[in-house]
Amino acid sequence: MVEIIEYALVFGITALMAGFSVVVVQGSLPVLHQTQGQAEFDELRGAAGSAAIQGSATVVLTLSNASIACSAGVIEFSSGGLSYSSELGYPCSFAYSGISCVCKVAFSQTTGVLGVQVQG
Repeated sequence: MVEIIEYALVFGITALMAGFSVVVVQGSLPVLHQTQGQAEFDELRGAAGSAAIQGSATVVLTLSNASIACSAGVIEFSSGGLSYSSELGYPCSFAYSGISCVCKVAFSQTTGVLGVQVQG
């Protein structure tokens, strides 16, 4: 009888811990996804700003079904259903969508307008 109670307690505690782990992981995945998207956007925005000042800048990012666009001095980035935008304060004109690769994103400033090439 003691062994049955002991078995029930061990099984119950194990099931509870497994359930708790699933809840914790599922709760943290959206936060990690948002953090990754924001970090990718920060990299792109930083490279675009550097290119506006220094003439060129390159970043390498792993992107999945992402889009990068810029017009009227506002850069926009979307990935995984999340969108980000920021004022660059520099003329720009480009748009890429459906980007899925380990991509080399090369910003360059020519004739006063910021452009980009995506290779991957």
